[in-house]
Amino acid sequence: MSTFEESLQKLGDKLRQHDSVQAYQQVEKRLRELPEYEHLVHEMKAYQQDAVLFNKIDKKEAAHQAGEQADKIKERLAESPFVQDYRDKMQDASDLLQYVTKTLEEKINKELGNG
Repeated sequence: MSTFEESLQKLGDKLRQHDSVQAYQQVEKRLRELPEYEHLVHEMKAYQQDAVLFNKIDKKEAAHQAGEQADKIKERLAESPFVQDYRDKMQDASDLLQYVTKTLEEKINKELGNG
């Protein structure tokens, strides 16, 4: 294994061990274990797909109704404490990954003389 690959593996291990990533993974697992949320997400996606299809075949009223149903489910999910916690944890993990990516990019560009 090359030095680059070893460093990449170490970075991945460190990121997986970070508190924000661990918290996100735990809340994601809990959310996936609740079948009612999985069902609502599946139902919302089906309504969204129906709305797109109805728009393509010029069924405006049906598209509007399907879109409204999808929006209602989306609002219901957004109001759920589990979903809110999931989104917060996902944002924290995403912020960490963006920070690491930006830092790496800046250091690489500096080393290459492009920054």
